[in-house]
Amino acid sequence: MKLLSHIKKYTLTGENKVNIAVKDNEIYKVNNRKVDIDIEALENDEYVVHCNENSHVGEVVSLKQNEVSVMINGNTYHFTIETEYASKRREKLSKNSSKKVEKIKAPLPGEIVAVLMSEGQEVHKGEPIMILEAMKMQNEIVSPISGKVKSISVKAEETVMKDQILFEVEPGK
Repeated sequence: MKLLSHIKKYTLTGENKVNIAVKDNEIYKVNNRKVDIDIEALENDEYVVHCNENSHVGEVVSLKQNEVSVMINGNTYHFTIETEYASKRREKLSKNSSKKVEKIKAPLPGEIVAVLMSEGQEVHKGEPIMILEAMKMQNEIVSPISGKVKSISVKAEETVMKDQILFEVEPGK
């Protein structure tokens, strides 16, 4: 009885997304195309990657968990290595969370000095929406995302409590 070779699938996410299939601990396919890749270790943590008829000299610059930086032929590339399942799950979660309305709460009790935006107005990430005075200091309350101000729950000169909802921002498209 012949045992089936186990194929593992990974996704490299950097400037571009690349799908890798590994069979018997060797790269078998890149983006669903069979490839002939051989990696030869040199001195000083350098490697020669033979891919089809091309050879590339490279080294691992940094490796921290699944975050990798490599230098190949003088160019540095940064990417994340994930299993195919983890990559699809992360994409699905980020799509769902990007549609979520952000509710911004008061970081501490105080008084609203000024409301700088109105409902329906476009806002950029980091742009101030209102000013909250607390302990004789004025604090800009900014939008955590770019989008549209969905609602403003307070007015100028109104006293607010810690964690009271101040405004909501709907993500831009």
